[in-house]
Amino acid sequence: MATDGASGSAFERAEAANGRPVARVLLDSALPQLDHLFDYAIPPELAEEVRIGQRVRVPFRSQERKSFGYIVEFAERSDFGGELSAIADIVTRVPLLAPEVWRLARAVADRAGGSAGDILRLAIPTRLVRVEKQHLAAQAERDEQAAPAAPDGQPAQAAPATPAAQPAPDEQPEPVAEGVSEESAVALELVSGARLAFTASHGPERLHTGEWVGGWAARLARLAIAVHALGRSAILIAPDYRDLDQLRDALAAFGHPDIVRVDSRQSNAERYAGFLRALDAEPRIVLGNRSAVYAPAHRLGAVIVWDDGDPVLAEPLTPYVHARDAALVRAALSSETSPEEPTGLFFAGHARSAEVQRLVDIGYVRAQQNPPRRARIVHADASMTPDAFAGRVPEFAARTIREGLRHGPVLVQVATPGYAPVAVCGECGDLARCRACSGPIGFRTVGRASCRWCGEYATKWRCSTCDGTRLEERGMGSARTVEQFERQFEGARVLLSDGEHPRERVDARPALVVATRGAEPLAAGGYRAVVLLDIERLLGLETLRAGEDCLRWWENAAALTAPEGLCLMASGGGPVVRAFVTGREEEWLRGELRDRHALRYPPAVRVASVSGGPDEVERALQQLAGLAGVDHLGPTPIPPGGPAKTPAGLVRAIVRFDYGQGDEVASRLRGALVADAAGSSSRTRGRAPGRARPEALRLRFDDRGVFDG
Repeated sequence: MATDGASGSAFERAEAANGRPVARVLLDSALPQLDHLFDYAIPPELAEEVRIGQRVRVPFRSQERKSFGYIVEFAERSDFGGELSAIADIVTRVPLLAPEVWRLARAVADRAGGSAGDILRLAIPTRLVRVEKQHLAAQAERDEQAAPAAPDGQPAQAAPATPAAQPAPDEQPEPVAEGVSEESAVALELVSGARLAFTASHGPERLHTGEWVGGWAARLARLAIAVHALGRSAILIAPDYRDLDQLRDALAAFGHPDIVRVDSRQSNAERYAGFLRALDAEPRIVLGNRSAVYAPAHRLGAVIVWDDGDPVLAEPLTPYVHARDAALVRAALSSETSPEEPTGLFFAGHARSAEVQRLVDIGYVRAQQNPPRRARIVHADASMTPDAFAGRVPEFAARTIREGLRHGPVLVQVATPGYAPVAVCGECGDLARCRACSGPIGFRTVGRASCRWCGEYATKWRCSTCDGTRLEERGMGSARTVEQFERQFEGARVLLSDGEHPRERVDARPALVVATRGAEPLAAGGYRAVVLLDIERLLGLETLRAGEDCLRWWENAAALTAPEGLCLMASGGGPVVRAFVTGREEEWLRGELRDRHALRYPPAVRVASVSGGPDEVERALQQLAGLAGVDHLGPTPIPPGGPAKTPAGLVRAIVRFDYGQGDEVASRLRGALVADAAGSSSRTRGRAPGRARPEALRLRFDDRGVFDG
């Protein structure tokens, strides 16, 4: 096995105690007050076996009570004045926690005011003994085959390590590596620590295997292979499993099927097997969703992030770190700890996020100079509103659909899934609200109304305003659009793709594909026409990022257009629509950032949401008193109910601070959180075990929806 100079198993490579009697252990605990290293004695019987990164069992609070943890470092002595408890046993000889992953977890957690253990639960999958034994057996077999025979009874010497992906002089690269010279130039920059932003061109690409993928997937696959050819690992991150499948197909077609995949759809056995392969001292291409950023890749050369504006890349579990932010931290740490082998960053998308645009504006990330190739985009009469024509689409769009169906598939993007997104009282016209959680009611299917938050059916519903009992439909969801198109375009094959009816691909035969934003399937050869509907509804979403999100949704849909096709905006107007139609989105983003800077909105500044009981939130805010460049909005009451079923009596404050103040703000708020958690035992007596106090302090940094309505 090629290891680029790092020979042996992960156990042999990991740092040993070497006579040092103290091991510093991070406990696997969700309690914030335990988020620091604890000193344990190394018993003589384990002195030769312990390694940094191993998972161990240690006594905690008593010799009988054992907790799990990871060995982070060794020391000659402990600052603890009493007698140290000893490590009870080693859970696995394999050092699961790589030193660079520990440094990343600690730095990311500190930046987000969270616990390193929460990050490690995302980074290290559940251990499976059977999978581990299979991996170790296969590794031992490879090592044995790699060792040359020893003459005259001398012990065998290990073969000298060679770079993992360097072809022999007489070997030729895979014939499918077209355009590799351009990617090789970018790869050389990345392994030297470059930070780049790339806007992908529209259009699909056909692989030599016959599969169709987005042109962006082919480009990123070639780039990852070029990084790997330099003897470095590459991590490819994409938000959606369909994106990951396209990248996988492209990598396999270009001669690199041997990837490590980190995917939430995998089984525990598959994830753990991939994790163990990533631990090998061999450059790998790691492909996965948001947690892939924490993979223990050997000699990491580049982290490549696709479509970082997608909210799916924001971790929904505490401490809620976005994959983009973790990638930025990882690259910065690599420059500090390994300046001779830094890690590059490559942010790619059809539309740039406000965060990446800010990094470009301050010079931290360099944007590409050549403009991307875009589909032909046509805007229907901007003065035409949805009520100005009969049916789902104006006649101009209907003609475009009919013409496109003569040659192949046509895509129609709609705003919402279901039958009718909104239900109103048939008597007074007020919006219908759920009795259980006060959420909005809509129609998922014909005549079947349910809450869009909690899913409870609106049986025996009664209006709180006029006491009416009749519900009426408003708006058109994906299912209702399909129903109308089947009548309007009689004889056409009409397909639906949304969250409940997902489609990954469609063939090149004529078909009218109705898809919600983000659920558009890839068409063989591209769509002959892409029609964007519900422009006003999307721009009217009560979110700070409505314009930015619309540009991303529209660009991703337009990118599915065939080279000879067109993308049509059926209605709408305003600055965001003009920016999309004319391709001047960067100019719009710069103006948006200027406005947010004046209003102190993210990403011009960082924000932290501080929620809990009134007393808890007030104590936390007091920790920030006197810090220059820091202010807060609130506290204000949190409406009870909602999707999270929030109890009554809680409040929330939004803390705003400059990037340079981030470490200090996070440290002080984290201190308030630890103090609140440590002092809660006396306040929770009599409460059922495992039940958190509703008024307990909660922190969330850089929440993209903190200012949403």
